[in-house]
Amino acid sequence: MNSENHRATNQRPAQTISMNPGQKLYLISSGNGHSCFGFENARNHANQIARILHRPDLAFGPSDFASLEGYKKYETAVAAWSQSPLSAQMYFEPGTSEDAARVLDESYRAKRKVRLVMGDTATGEPWLDEYDVVGTIGRSTGTLKAPLLIEEGESGGSAILTANLLHIIEWKTGKTLFRHAAYREPALSLQKLKLSQYPWTVQYKGSLLAQFKDMGKACAYIAFMHGVSVEPRLYR
Repeated sequence: MNSENHRATNQRPAQTISMNPGQKLYLISSGNGHSCFGFENARNHANQIARILHRPDLAFGPSDFASLEGYKKYETAVAAWSQSPLSAQMYFEPGTSEDAARVLDESYRAKRKVRLVMGDTATGEPWLDEYDVVGTIGRSTGTLKAPLLIEEGESGGSAILTANLLHIIEWKTGKTLFRHAAYREPALSLQKLKLSQYPWTVQYKGSLLAQFKDMGKACAYIAFMHGVSVEPRLYR
């Protein structure tokens, strides 16, 4: 293999960008497969980077939204971020509370174990997630270093939807580190069914959320959903 061919085989596959206006998505195709990216995501990330870097030229103009030029504007903004000293810092989703971002960054540096409550920040309604909500804060690689939630015993983790954070609790002490102004703890109720292998049920807004064989496990589950530092193994 000559050097010219060797260089060619190590080049990244060229991307092809198209649009799905109905679903408001950019469709990204390359030799590695396909992915999609929302029109609003492209605009919001570009505008956030433009604001943080004090580069108004990177922000979307009136004709950029839902256009191929808009995706190029997003790529230009990300490239500008990669060349900035700020690229070494943690990067948060547009719409993330400044207080939540500060707590995540502090928890990352302190290697602090936390419990995350995610949900709708407009209504304060929690999603009642059971998995991927307890662990230490990590950081992704790449240009935009997003915060990750790393569970105990794992070397990697899932990206945190930081714009949907309602409550951050220090796991060891149970202390609230961040609480969104709109957050409302879920009103969960405990009921017992007759003639059932799993008689103890947890209800939320009139709907069945979970079932357990004994009351202790059901109560532990309810406590966990309210942000109490209860080990999930106690109810699973």
